[in-house]
Amino acid sequence: MKIFEVIIMTLASKSDTNNSSARLECIDIFRGLTMALMLMVNNPGNPNTIPVQLEHASWNGFTLADLVFPFFLFIMGVVVPVSINNRLAKGTGKITIIVHIFLRSIQIFLLGLVLNGFPLFDLNTIRIPGVLQRIAVVYLFSALLYLLCKSIFKKETVQMGVQLLTSVFLLLLYGVLLKVVHVPGYGQGVMELQGNLVQYIDLKLLPGHLYKPDWDPEGILSTLPALASGIIGVLAGMILIKPNKWIIKMAVFIGSGGLLLLAAALLNTVFPYNKNLWSSSYVLLTSGLGILLLAFFYLLTDRMKSGKIFKPFKAIGASAIFVYFVSELIRRTLWLIPVQDATGSTMTLKIWLTTRLISPWAHGLDSLYFSIFYVMVWLVIMGVLYHRKIYIRL
Repeated sequence: MKIFEVIIMTLASKSDTNNSSARLECIDIFRGLTMALMLMVNNPGNPNTIPVQLEHASWNGFTLADLVFPFFLFIMGVVVPVSINNRLAKGTGKITIIVHIFLRSIQIFLLGLVLNGFPLFDLNTIRIPGVLQRIAVVYLFSALLYLLCKSIFKKETVQMGVQLLTSVFLLLLYGVLLKVVHVPGYGQGVMELQGNLVQYIDLKLLPGHLYKPDWDPEGILSTLPALASGIIGVLAGMILIKPNKWIIKMAVFIGSGGLLLLAAALLNTVFPYNKNLWSSSYVLLTSGLGILLLAFFYLLTDRMKSGKIFKPFKAIGASAIFVYFVSELIRRTLWLIPVQDATGSTMTLKIWLTTRLISPWAHGLDSLYFSIFYVMVWLVIMGVLYHRKIYIRL
């Protein structure tokens, strides 16, 4: 037990009293629920019985699973003004904050490369884009833009206006590029998997280093609209920490969330919801839903001091990168251990556990039950650490 505690303490950092008291519960709960959904989506027990909503849409359209990544980028953006303002209030210099932003981004990017290379680390075929890599780039851009606006413009309304215009510009630019730029051999305006501009750029610049031979869902060009997801989160975070009355904040959240959903529905007719392309309509949709969900948890937990049922998710939300990194390592190692049953059939450990322990009584919901149980295991582990005020930072 002592050895385990020493290992944990080398990775962990205890929060100081000021950070703990200033922390908004809605942020960690939102992030924790997002991570729980990610664990469910990435760890189906039986690939043949996955519920439709826990599978990504094949191309256009969206499912519950397609909300995970943009929600994480959104809530990461929300944290940016909270974190930077806390540092400035403590007297931390802006140069020091900028250095921290760069170092943190590099760290997250390298963690992504480690995951992509594991366990062979073949530099000739290693996937360069990835989830953590996109998180790193979006965090870097969002945090630097916020700090830059805060340094140049005195009025917060002007700061928010610049960021809003930046996000609009990124979404418009991305949409125009996909519609106008001619792709050799395919023409312009192709929005299918084969022949779109996103694919063309990735195949030109990163051949052999993509998720699939001809496609990567976290490609180079599609990172542009993902930046807007983070910036919209920053704007929501600025509203959240403003010293306005909570009823005004709720009105702004509901109004802006509704407008984003309306804009998403209108844009969907010409640029459909598409996670793979990270389409502009997809950004508006997920950001609108994110704002409304954040408003709900803000009202429930930080204003009404209720919602105890969601408290366990704070533990996962407080160490989100660690949970993602370790769960991905488990998905690529432990779950893939081959197991032979009595009939001589060989299957992975995950499928063996599901078909032997859950399938006989699950009535076709074995994959869902396995995922739920797996999330519960993480809730218990991280809950114990969180109760001891141990937050593992990666």
